[in-house]
Amino acid sequence: MVDFTYLYVPGNKLDFIEKGLQKGAEKIIIDLEDSIPLHLKKETLMNVSNYLKHSPSTDCFVRLNSEKKLQEDELIELSKIGHKNILIPKIEFDSFIVNSELKSNFEQIFILVESATGLFNLENISKLLPFNRIAIGEVDFSADLGIDENNENLEFYRSKIVFMSKVLGLPKPIGGVFKNFNDTEGLKEFARNLKSMGFGALQLIHPNQIIEVKNIFYPTIEEITNAKNLLKNLVDNQKNGIGVYVDENGNIVDAAMIKKAKELANFNENR
Repeated sequence: MVDFTYLYVPGNKLDFIEKGLQKGAEKIIIDLEDSIPLHLKKETLMNVSNYLKHSPSTDCFVRLNSEKKLQEDELIELSKIGHKNILIPKIEFDSFIVNSELKSNFEQIFILVESATGLFNLENISKLLPFNRIAIGEVDFSADLGIDENNENLEFYRSKIVFMSKVLGLPKPIGGVFKNFNDTEGLKEFARNLKSMGFGALQLIHPNQIIEVKNIFYPTIEEITNAKNLLKNLVDNQKNGIGVYVDENGNIVDAAMIKKAKELANFNENR
């Protein structure tokens, strides 16, 4: 099952992890990068490592730093304790992990595309780094291109990331953050837009965003029920020697509809 919500928790506020999970976040991203001042990074890494060592969890990813020495130290430390899930920011050809043997110590490697060259080189990077899912960091990406951070300017690049995820055989990508956590309607519009473009999840910065995003990305009970009915009717028709058929709404049931129905049918109606 693909997760929809990835909630950031600063690495120096580890007590927020349990609160985020209790609020319904499917995954936590423990941040060692933007939220941690430079002079606290080493101390924070040790605290995060100690936390994960004594509270191992597949629900937690760790966002590393992009600076090479910091990233090397973080990969070494997380390897020591056997933590398996990481998020690599500002992915580039020269990101430390790309050419490091340490990458083999991790099972789930997610990457953040935050630059034009990172996006341009995704396919070639994938040949060196076996990453499992792509996310976009829209703040840094917009700054790198020198564009305003808005839907119109980012539409092409978002679509490119969706396209590349499909080409590389990966799950639907993770969308960026909606920064105003007090603007519920704005968040809903943002989430609907990204879902319609082919994104499968969002990065979140506040627990209050969790339920709204899950309500938009998670299929409705009606959608799940309809999908199961479609598949049942498909089996019944095939038993009677019927291939392509028309459903009760007058739609031809084709391969694309069947594929989507199979995806929806895997969801639990009682989430």
